[in-house]
Amino acid sequence: MSRYLIRTKIGLLTIGLCMAAVFSGCSDSGEEEESRVVVEQEKKAVEYKLTLATMGDIISTKNVRCEYTQLNSQDLSFAVSGKLVSKVYVKDGDAVKKGQLLAELSGGDRADEIEQLEYQINRNKLLLSQIDDTENYEISRRWLENIYHGDRRATDTIDDMKQSNEYTREDYRDAIALDEKQLAKIKTEVRQSKLYAGIDGTVFIPNERLEGSTTVRNEVVMQVKDNSECFFEVTDMSLRDYIKEGDVLELQVMIGPGAGSYKVEPYDMGHWSDRMLFAVVEGGDSAVFEAGNYGNLTIEMDSKKQVLTIPTIAVHSAGDKWYVYIVNDSGVRETKWIEIGLQSNEFTEIVSGLTEGEKVVLK
Repeated sequence: MSRYLIRTKIGLLTIGLCMAAVFSGCSDSGEEEESRVVVEQEKKAVEYKLTLATMGDIISTKNVRCEYTQLNSQDLSFAVSGKLVSKVYVKDGDAVKKGQLLAELSGGDRADEIEQLEYQINRNKLLLSQIDDTENYEISRRWLENIYHGDRRATDTIDDMKQSNEYTREDYRDAIALDEKQLAKIKTEVRQSKLYAGIDGTVFIPNERLEGSTTVRNEVVMQVKDNSECFFEVTDMSLRDYIKEGDVLELQVMIGPGAGSYKVEPYDMGHWSDRMLFAVVEGGDSAVFEAGNYGNLTIEMDSKKQVLTIPTIAVHSAGDKWYVYIVNDSGVRETKWIEIGLQSNEFTEIVSGLTEGEKVVLK
């Protein structure tokens, strides 16, 4: 065998051994990776904020919306439909006086017709009274003719004269009655075509385009509200039975220059029908309220004394069931079912499931 072939075989063998060693090294590295154990760092124990079940008083309340409004107000509407509102003499928010003309319909100015009818009525009444005077005079004159001059013919026609005068009277009476009926009709139409303020106060106009609109009978087109006496108003009459004479309630006004907290009490409960009124009795000396300002009135719905309670934030529900979280001896949070009673925003009465001094998870 030649030296060249020998050297070639030795070279190939060397390369093979190197490659085997390389592949062998890769295989060992994979086995080492597969045998490694990854140890996760142990999580820290969860810390819960706890609270105690304690004995105490609980008050259940409800916040209801109330609005600052005038005690006396007047709704104004036209008594006819299909008429054009020709003129509105006031603007929304204007101060008005009792008897002030606020608006009128087209055709409402019928002064000439009224004047003519009143003239005719007065004239016919005058003529009617003159018939009586003339008749009495004529009867007296004819009797004197008969007595002093022996003229019997003077009294023979008295009955005929009376009958003739009676026909004339009937004509005048009929004319007067017809004119008075027509006058009353026109005055009614004129009255229905005008809106007058019935009280002193501030006018409110819901329809910005009232002038030029067409009337709908008895539709409120204006309100006049008396600003001299104002109260906070609640319209939810279902809460009426929870309020007693002399109660002092908390009121939180939300908007306006009078925003803040106040004490109020019921006003004139004997006349409550479709609304409840409350007067400010504390904190309102320097407050400035505006009509339409609103707030939340806190009404006590129920209360209990010295019952087992926990903060309401710690109570949870699942359907119609209630539960709390407790922490066991191993520090693990568990669910505990409870039965609740009276509940307020702050506290909840525990009827069963917990004992006084037991700890529950607050959050």
